[in-house]
Amino acid sequence: MTKQSALAVNALALLPAHIKVGFVQNECVNGEYFTDGELCLTVSGDEYHFYVAVKTIHRKESLSSLLADTAPNTLLICNRLTPYLADICIENGVNFIDSAGNVRINNGALYIWIESQQTIQSKNDFNLASKSNKLGEGAAKLLFALLSSPDVLNLSYREIAEYANISLGMVSKGLGILQAESLISLGDTRRMLDTERMLSLWIESYRLSIRPKLGGIRLQLEREWQDIPMEEDDFWGGEAAAEKLTQYLHPQELQLFTRQPLQQKLAQLKCRPNPEGLLWLVPAFWGDKLAWSETSQALLAVAELEASKDSRNIEVARMIHEQYL
Repeated sequence: MTKQSALAVNALALLPAHIKVGFVQNECVNGEYFTDGELCLTVSGDEYHFYVAVKTIHRKESLSSLLADTAPNTLLICNRLTPYLADICIENGVNFIDSAGNVRINNGALYIWIESQQTIQSKNDFNLASKSNKLGEGAAKLLFALLSSPDVLNLSYREIAEYANISLGMVSKGLGILQAESLISLGDTRRMLDTERMLSLWIESYRLSIRPKLGGIRLQLEREWQDIPMEEDDFWGGEAAAEKLTQYLHPQELQLFTRQPLQQKLAQLKCRPNPEGLLWLVPAFWGDKLAWSETSQALLAVAELEASKDSRNIEVARMIHEQYL
């Protein structure tokens, strides 16, 4: 068995049992890419055919030579890819199966994301039916971008990464999680399938994954909150956002997201740091390309209000949900 044949056999052997594999290697070498063999994957009775390149990849340059011939029906079988090289494959639409058991396939009809247990520390795949409904920070940020602007789902993976302020790899992983839970469809037409469940997941994931990592600084407020100088890239969250949407809640604790460096915004506000202060100044966690809307404001308001566990806030959160979400 040649080294190339062994690489293909070993990589394909790691596919899950429910994926049936038929691989015919081409014995005639002609120097062209994706002519090393033909692969048939059978999933749930449906067959998907790919022209295969079997290649050892160690650097970006090794991948670059493949890109001109890459198509939805081509697939790379290779050695274990680093996260950096895997991201390049995702960015350029290169389907691949590597020898560590990692799989990224998206041909429009078949979507497979498998992250090998050799490369991650988590004990189990994400499952909303498990004891924890927690999405990681990156997937939660992706969820916020999709709920804020559903059209983001139909952008390229690179653009989605910019809108959500996450890595390319996290885009693919996050979309895979959401599709596995029947929240979105990644077929020929990408679409959201269960917005209500996505909203519930957003509220919980904000509390568990985003809020603890916001950082920022607590400030002593020396004026009425309406008099705080606001720039184009400043956004209210929590109680102030709720008041702007409903005119029903008199804010007691304030949350202000900003894109400015915190020290610069702090100087503009002329407020003193105070760990017990009522104004929480935090950096915006979403990408600067994401268009701000009432929906964005409502998502931030509802998530922070629900996280407060205050009955008064939760009542207003329900009002915002009904009116804006």
